[in-house]
Amino acid sequence: MINIIKGILYRMINNKSYLVMPIVITPIIIAIAIYFSSSFVAKYNIGVIGDYSANFNSDEVNITRLENKVPLSDLVKNKYEAVISFENGKVIVDTIKGDNFKSKIERLANGERITNEDSEKRGVVSNIVGFITMFIIALGVLLYRFFFDDKKGISRRIISTNITYVQYILSHFISVFLMIFVPTVTITILSRVILDLDTRVTSVELILIIFVLSLFSSAFGLFMSTVTKQMQSASMLGMMINVITTLLSGSFFTISNNKLVSLFGSIMPQKHILEYTISLENGKFSNYTDIASVILVSIVMIVSSFLIIKYKMRRYSFI
Repeated sequence: MINIIKGILYRMINNKSYLVMPIVITPIIIAIAIYFSSSFVAKYNIGVIGDYSANFNSDEVNITRLENKVPLSDLVKNKYEAVISFENGKVIVDTIKGDNFKSKIERLANGERITNEDSEKRGVVSNIVGFITMFIIALGVLLYRFFFDDKKGISRRIISTNITYVQYILSHFISVFLMIFVPTVTITILSRVILDLDTRVTSVELILIIFVLSLFSSAFGLFMSTVTKQMQSASMLGMMINVITTLLSGSFFTISNNKLVSLFGSIMPQKHILEYTISLENGKFSNYTDIASVILVSIVMIVSSFLIIKYKMRRYSFI
């Protein structure tokens, strides 16, 4: 099995497109996350409709006076964290960042002093993890291209030797995992050390986070590759699920304060990885339940993939 893993990795390394994605794009995404971290952590951009002279008692907000309501797209794009209006002296807050944040802004508009310490805040590492999550999961799908190529006949010749199909599938999984984990963790740790990022997350904890994220990505890619017949189908289905679930999990920012949407997002593995990272950055007790749940989901997808492939092999009399 080791020789098969070496062979798959050799094919990946000799394919330039496989190297560009983890080695070139990852640093770009990390740089973007670091760039946006200052605006995410430092101050809130709050729009206030009308000439209402409220006493906004906080050094951590930027107030912009507005004549009319802004479109929802301005909130989604983070142009404003919230927009405040007043009806008959009552504060009305429009935001997509959840009920806790909405309550916080209402208190601010009523003259209370608030700080970022009132709630858990996202730091540099949380933003890095949130930004690279979608990209890493996408890699987990795209890197199984050779798995589809081998379905055309190479896999049959391998199975005819002393290598079982399970070992063969596991070889592809391990190869994809290594191709994701090694470059990503190397670049991320180097970025943390060289740039001397101000964070409570240690290098060991960061390695664990990337390990779990890479494990989930590889398992997800394997599952997509087993339930579809062609690489194009796996890519389209995988990317669609990836984008929707990652956005709903709040990896970039909270996209809705709707309770049903928030509930759906809260069960996503991406959400648990992000929550674990945020808790570390806020110096809170690390709840390994979040990490354990992601590992469990990954194992379920791997086992399911083996069972699906075994069923397909028996159906078409390949074994």
